[in-house]
Amino acid sequence: MIEDIAISMKDVSKVYCLYQKPIDRLKEILFRKRYHNEFVALHGLNIRIKKGETLGIIGENGAGKSTLLKIIARTLKPTNGEVNINGMVSSLLELGSGFHPEFTGIDNIYFYGSLLGIPSSEMKGRVAEVVSFAEIGEHINYPLKTYSSGMHVRLAFSVAMAVEPDILVVDEALSVGDLYFQKKSTDKILSVKEKGKTIIFCSHSMYYINRLCDRVIWLKNGVSAMEGSAHEVTQAYETYQLKKEAAKSGETPKVGRVKSPGAASSIVIHDVILTPFPNVRSGDDLTVGMEIMSMDDSVPYRVAAVLFRIDELRIISIGTRDHEPLYGSRKITLCLPSLQLKEGTFFLKIHVMDENFVHIYDSQATVPFTVPKESIEPGFINIPYRWTI
Repeated sequence: MIEDIAISMKDVSKVYCLYQKPIDRLKEILFRKRYHNEFVALHGLNIRIKKGETLGIIGENGAGKSTLLKIIARTLKPTNGEVNINGMVSSLLELGSGFHPEFTGIDNIYFYGSLLGIPSSEMKGRVAEVVSFAEIGEHINYPLKTYSSGMHVRLAFSVAMAVEPDILVVDEALSVGDLYFQKKSTDKILSVKEKGKTIIFCSHSMYYINRLCDRVIWLKNGVSAMEGSAHEVTQAYETYQLKKEAAKSGETPKVGRVKSPGAASSIVIHDVILTPFPNVRSGDDLTVGMEIMSMDDSVPYRVAAVLFRIDELRIISIGTRDHEPLYGSRKITLCLPSLQLKEGTFFLKIHVMDENFVHIYDSQATVPFTVPKESIEPGFINIPYRWTI
């Protein structure tokens, strides 16, 4: 039913006119002659997003992702096509782009609300929430031009989230600010998702895309290259990227590569020890001992482990989901009893994550271990089976 559709786009295209010199615009008007080149950012897109759905947008730089998000956010008009949006939209695109540097933080809260059509009387009831979330103290009463970039981002994110939109448009917003604010931002977006709001989420992090999105569209050169479940589309995209990288370097592509965020954190993995090592026979118990160091005992976290083959093919992921969140420094042991791996070289990657398994505080890979060949049957894992003849 049409009532269930939050956003509908039919044959949407966007063409930019590129001028080499500013005067070429005037010359084009006066002489009625073309002085520009055209760049097609989007071509014939057809998208339907259901209410309450979280749609992921992925693609390389220049694929048209930002143009698409700006059209949804109503800051850009398409050249052709029809766009129908059912509900109020709040966007986390260029954070703070609607702010005025001469206004105070408080003034900008009301100013941003007015841009969205929210009366000042209604925004007044949300000011306390914005100030509390932004955590910029007395600076809220100072002009925005005196803010650091981090304070600017905090305020912009806080205001955009406080308006309680029907549709939230997010473009790499989880990568801004310090680690603490990234975690706080992630939790806030998750809370919006849990309330059944519609989210359009764009990111280069395939982990966040897989964790947050119900469906994903892969944009390539302004058109939809693939659309489907998050796992299906991100796997295809990662394989494409790795093959492209390998073609440039002349190397064999590796599928399933996992990248660590590499950010400084108050929770780190101090040590990881494998037993036995370096050889593990099929059927042995494999034990992974790890020491987690936390500088802040009030921050909850969980631990996850991913088993890889040496070519970085992901075999299995497991986490402490059935346990209460951890606090403070801990020594933890993971046991994989009667390991059913066949011949090959493998390793594990350990992640320390937030209580929702979304934000990664730290990651560390173990040294590789080897399982000797003991069977003539091919494959890399044993599973129970029974023949009936």
